[in-house]
Amino acid sequence: MSIIQSIINKTFRSAELIYKEQITPTTYHIRIKINGDNLKNYIPGQQLRVLVGLDNMMSLSNLVRSYSIWYYDELTNQADLAVCTFSNGQGAKWVQNLEYGDTIYFRGPEGKFTLSPDADNHLFLGDISSLAHLYELNRHTGLMAKASGIVYSSSKEHYFDDIYPKRNFGFLESCANTLEDLIAEISWSGVRKENTAVYIAGETSICVGLHNYFKKELNFSPKQIKTKPFWHPDKKGLE
Repeated sequence: MSIIQSIINKTFRSAELIYKEQITPTTYHIRIKINGDNLKNYIPGQQLRVLVGLDNMMSLSNLVRSYSIWYYDELTNQADLAVCTFSNGQGAKWVQNLEYGDTIYFRGPEGKFTLSPDADNHLFLGDISSLAHLYELNRHTGLMAKASGIVYSSSKEHYFDDIYPKRNFGFLESCANTLEDLIAEISWSGVRKENTAVYIAGETSICVGLHNYFKKELNFSPKQIKTKPFWHPDKKGLE
């Protein structure tokens, strides 16, 4: 066994690819069968750190990408992931070359971009890179809670439906003035402030702009707003 493989075996868990489908021009849906124990203490909204290549051992950290758990079935020990390929980087090459039966190495689950358990109302805002993550959160809000969401992209061809049971979001097609368009849509729809949790995800500058809007313009408490930048134009990989 090589030193590299020994390190991987000690620091990563393994799974087997059992399903793969390209569901939009920029997104693949994959399902993995996790080897060994279940994902103990998994909290909806957590992510996996996935090893997406072994061709540059001088920079192992650049070969790890974060992918949100779209759906987890504890009984079968299977997890669904949505892998976006907008950047056409290492993660995109990895998922395009995946074949049934391939071994996938990962760490986790981890992450704090999870539901606010005491909220009665939930508002989800994000781009396509965060769509699967927001779907997973939305699915666990419960039947009694009020939940809604807006997902934006330059084209609706990037949008994909949720896994059963489907609880889809509204879609906003926006390009040049994304932040302004989102704020206008939020203002038009109306947002109930009392006991409402807001979840903002996607590109960094949009996340910052929306966070400031809810805090400074709508006077939401910072405790009501959860923000998770999934990507930054100058940074490789999804966070």
